[in-house]
Amino acid sequence: MLKHYLKTTLRYLFENKRFSIINIFGLAVALCIVYLIFFFVRFELSYDQFNKNVDRIYRISTDIKGATGVNQETSAPALAIALERNFPEVEKAGRFLLDYYIISKEHENFGEETLAYADSSIFSIFSFPLLRGNVATALNAPFNIVLSETAAKKYFGTTDCLNQTLTLDGKHPATVTGIMKDIPSNSHFRTDILLSMSTLFSSPNASYSTEDWKKFGFSTYLLLKDNTNIKQFQQKIDAFAKIIPIDSKLEYRFVLEPLADLYHHGSLRGNKAGSTTVGNYTNIYVFSFIALFVLCIACFNYINLTTALSIKRAKEIGVRQMMGATKKQLTLQFFMDAILLATLAFLVSIVLCGIAIPWFHILTGKTIIDDIKTYIAYLPYALSIALLTGLLSGIYPAFFLSRFKPTATLKGRFIVSSKGQDLRKSLVIIQFVIFILLTVSTLVVYRQLNFMRNENLGFKKAHNLVIDFHYDERIREHQDQVKQALTEIAGIEQASFSAYIPGKPNRQFATTMEGKNGMMEEFQSDVYFIDDAFLKQYDIQVIAGRGFSKASPEDLRKTMLINESCLARLGYANPQDIIGKRFSQRGGTGEVIGVVKDFHFHSMHEEIQPLTMQISPGFFTFLTLSISSEHIPETIKAIEQKWHHIAPGLPLIYYFADEAFNAQYQAEERFGRLFISFSICSIFISCLGLLGLVSFNTLQRTKEIGIRKVLGASSAHIFTLLTKEYIFLVGIAFLLAIPLTWVVMNQWLKDFAYRIQVQWWMFLITGFAAIVIALLTVGFLALRTAVANPVKSLKDE
Repeated sequence: MLKHYLKTTLRYLFENKRFSIINIFGLAVALCIVYLIFFFVRFELSYDQFNKNVDRIYRISTDIKGATGVNQETSAPALAIALERNFPEVEKAGRFLLDYYIISKEHENFGEETLAYADSSIFSIFSFPLLRGNVATALNAPFNIVLSETAAKKYFGTTDCLNQTLTLDGKHPATVTGIMKDIPSNSHFRTDILLSMSTLFSSPNASYSTEDWKKFGFSTYLLLKDNTNIKQFQQKIDAFAKIIPIDSKLEYRFVLEPLADLYHHGSLRGNKAGSTTVGNYTNIYVFSFIALFVLCIACFNYINLTTALSIKRAKEIGVRQMMGATKKQLTLQFFMDAILLATLAFLVSIVLCGIAIPWFHILTGKTIIDDIKTYIAYLPYALSIALLTGLLSGIYPAFFLSRFKPTATLKGRFIVSSKGQDLRKSLVIIQFVIFILLTVSTLVVYRQLNFMRNENLGFKKAHNLVIDFHYDERIREHQDQVKQALTEIAGIEQASFSAYIPGKPNRQFATTMEGKNGMMEEFQSDVYFIDDAFLKQYDIQVIAGRGFSKASPEDLRKTMLINESCLARLGYANPQDIIGKRFSQRGGTGEVIGVVKDFHFHSMHEEIQPLTMQISPGFFTFLTLSISSEHIPETIKAIEQKWHHIAPGLPLIYYFADEAFNAQYQAEERFGRLFISFSICSIFISCLGLLGLVSFNTLQRTKEIGIRKVLGASSAHIFTLLTKEYIFLVGIAFLLAIPLTWVVMNQWLKDFAYRIQVQWWMFLITGFAAIVIALLTVGFLALRTAVANPVKSLKDE
């Protein structure tokens, strides 16, 4: 019996090649999208799950409450030691601190941005296995360094490199004491090089100490003992925060964050939290809904085409019924049609996936499927999705077609019920609702990304070339000479030194400043250390007072600039009122000499925070050059030549300020590319289904159209008759899609502190596009039918 069903199904598919191809290819593309999204969502949800003790690991962040509000920070270096010493619930405590070193081996220099200071306890907390070396001793002495497999091969060409030496910043030899497996790509924290934490504290000029409670930047992780009551432990550390030995009016609170939540829900984002990557549950929901929408569209296409084909199969069904076929047998036949079609679509989708995966890795910036074994392991799940889709798609056609009455169908008086017509119209409406939702959403995503790239940030980022010299003493001690030497190059207009630039992580310090009421108020502020040329270099506007000046020696650490957000945080309305007010920061005191207009020094995800600016050459690590837009390659080549003369052996590490700032939006850029790609595929699948449905609806009305033409109907009248129904359906879909799209996209935009508004014109453009697509899809077939010879259409069999 099954063999008979299979033969009948294959005959049916070959007899209707065009519509079979539409169904198979449409479903295959849909399944391919679903599989890719499945792998993406699976990967996103797997972050940090490779850690054996993932349920017992917590990161601890710091809420700092002052008179001007609450700031969320990382943690101070003293916290980990204090918690491990005072709380029996803590099995291990460990710290990371991101930093940057110029690493050299023999005569070759490298710029390394993924270096982190680390305690040796991190190997007990995280599942970072060592391939070579001893976890107990690998990071227990100053200038001990642990390399990942990738870093070891990069520097030495092999992982067999224990006790070899790398030089840090051209003067500090570091001994390789361990080789660890590469940290998995689904870790919220990734680095290729770990440097012992004692290295940080052992320097005579170290800016951190193990007893420091007021300087932040450390990511502190705790491995708690089994069965620890988290609520009670949180209460204990809340009480501990009130008695820490710190002379401050600020109120501290330590907050536990489960490791499993950090990637998606961590309160501290990006590099400020010691993380190299962050996730977004909204994106997971969006892509999951796209997968669902695409599957729905594919199912709707199958239902539409199969029920439309019912006219062509009516006599076949009638003959089968007259020959004794039962309703159950007919139902099984139609389910066999659906399952075979789904199986063929599955095979095509596997080929499409194989082609799409490399492209998908580029779009996501992640290796979602790292080997063929992972891909093969999930094929049974993929086949299950395909078969389930086929079964769900086949339910309505199977029961619908098996209810035909043989006497009516054999006499040619079969009429599709109004309910069947209504169902197909409903499915077309749903398809266009999804089309409008995805198209408007694509416009919103594109405009938000464009807004972040091109919005006025309050500073000039174009044509600023940034050189990262990483505290090199030859540069810091001869700043004026370096500036003079580089500005002599044709095409370089000006130069400035700073510790930070917009878009890169910066420090925060406890700051005390005279408030509007005359009282000294303490708060956490972001800090920029700059020279007297920085404001002009980046075109940052001074709105009150003055900027720094070489003519004023007291500007060195004894004066301060603040931004408008800092002014508002202190309660001042008029920027002139704060000029001359006292401040205290990092043990130094002085007065405020100017207020600068707010500018975005972090991404637009974050509101602009209070910012203080001082001259402090000891912190300088960036040199920014304004270069002419003409002959840029020649200018950079001249800079390289001059640089090697200024600082022999120091690699020239440079990038443009706009590239550095826009790098913060890589995740959003990838999301936008993925979203737009999937939306285009969804629209394509919708058009395929609409084309197939219109073809059969036109076929169904062939004799009616022939009679109308014989009675004098013009081609234009026939064209209007066939297309107006779909225009009406698009109108209904448009009205239904507006509120749904409005809610969805406003929810997505909430992730941005600075964002666009969903505009009415987006809906009008999309509605017009939907009508155009409907007309193009329907119009070709309608026009062909309208100009056809009516004699042919009126011929009987």
